[in-house]
Amino acid sequence: MPLQITAPGLTPSASSTTRNSDLGKKDIFLKLLVAQMKNQDPLKPQDATQMSAQLAQFNMVEQQTSTNGLLKQLVANGSVGASGGLGGALDGASAGYLGRTVTINQNTLEYMGVNPTFSTNLALDAASVQMVVRDSSGQAVRTMNLGAKAAGAQSITWNGLNDVGSMAPLGSYSVEINALDYQGQPMTANVQRSGLVDSVRLAASGVQLMVGGIPANLADISEVRL
Repeated sequence: MPLQITAPGLTPSASSTTRNSDLGKKDIFLKLLVAQMKNQDPLKPQDATQMSAQLAQFNMVEQQTSTNGLLKQLVANGSVGASGGLGGALDGASAGYLGRTVTINQNTLEYMGVNPTFSTNLALDAASVQMVVRDSSGQAVRTMNLGAKAAGAQSITWNGLNDVGSMAPLGSYSVEINALDYQGQPMTANVQRSGLVDSVRLAASGVQLMVGGIPANLADISEVRL
């Protein structure tokens, strides 16, 4: 007569209840496997091929459990969108941004001896535009008066010199742009920088692109180019 095996402590009616309790599929499978080994016929031990297949199934269950845990973490971080992908997130970013040049709304940079270029987009003609470069402590190291600028996108380059004409040390800097209209009123002058996306990472705040050694959020991207 075929041997019927029931996991210890589980009846057919209790099994369905247990599946909805704290015991997951992984725990149920493990109990069934142990019970099967305990109740096998000593003269006809469990076939090794079947045992290998069952262990492989157990491994798949464990991997799925780990995957589900990761997905829950991504959902909690807001990285998984309604479409079921990673937000148009990690996979989409890897495929769509790696190796491309992007423009981002960000005013920070890592100065490595190469003259960095920024841009600003003026809504109106500006009577005067000034760029201030600050070091990591917030101290102004270079103030550049750029004169009048027309409305639209304007490109601005810092040559790496400080206000006394010496080369600024390598390191982290930030840039601010101040603009006045022809009535002498302050104008909004955003700061953007462009660079190549060399890696994509998942941070606590969500997916980030590494551009010139500095992380940038997907929400700050204003343009993507080949």
